[in-house]
Amino acid sequence: MTTLRLGYFSRSPVLALAEANGLAIAAEPVASSPAQFAALSAGSYDLILTSPDNLAAHPELDVRIVRAVDGGMGLSLLGAPGVRDLDDLRGGVIGVDVPHSGFAFALYELLASHGLHRNADYDVVALGATPKRAVALRAGRCHATLLNGGLVLTAQRDGLANLGRVTDVVRPYLGTVLAASGRWLDEHPELVRQFTRSWQRAVTQLLGAGEEIDPLLADVFRLPQAQLPAIRDVLHDPSEGLVPDGEVDPAALANVALLRARYGRKGAPCGSP
Repeated sequence: MTTLRLGYFSRSPVLALAEANGLAIAAEPVASSPAQFAALSAGSYDLILTSPDNLAAHPELDVRIVRAVDGGMGLSLLGAPGVRDLDDLRGGVIGVDVPHSGFAFALYELLASHGLHRNADYDVVALGATPKRAVALRAGRCHATLLNGGLVLTAQRDGLANLGRVTDVVRPYLGTVLAASGRWLDEHPELVRQFTRSWQRAVTQLLGAGEEIDPLLADVFRLPQAQLPAIRDVLHDPSEGLVPDGEVDPAALANVALLRARYGRKGAPCGSP
């Protein structure tokens, strides 16, 4: 059996279930989107879980979307200890993966909808992947940052304020996709078919499960029993949760491209192979 190499930002319950069902994957967290794409370009990864906008940030690479994964998994702006509302962010520093790609554009849109504009009302600092930003937030290295999944629930449990959800200002939104280099996809068509079938089975199983899936969710998201119903709700949310069939919503992809046009550099998310 071929072992697929995959780089991700945050742990995925779909990935965990696919592995439990026998799919051979060597998965590892990435430090940042530039590091992720450098590894993909070097052939260190076969597949990546990433923001669709990150594809547009690397137009020099032939990287294609394999399938849609989720709508952001509750992607929200969490404030550092002591930050209670958006006005507390004026003059502050907001943590991002990198300033010109991915979730950063959704962050700018969320803050702009409340009258806060980058370089005028706040600054940004590059802090890397979402789990790294969660640590930096608690350490006081930024005043707020975008988190998703179990990291949002954990932060709220610990008293950090949720200052707004991305889907409050951008809907529909595409948070995560599976992607791969065009060359790898072209050279491994049967392997790609086997992988996508296994991934789809895991998605269907996960969305069809009840409390019996809780041990897996607790392990993936590092959540106590009391918060597992909340993360199940996120997974099932039609706007923010898992994409049941893996189809890319053209309107969601268009919104990602619109944010890049508004706040970023040239480029647009690449289409499916």
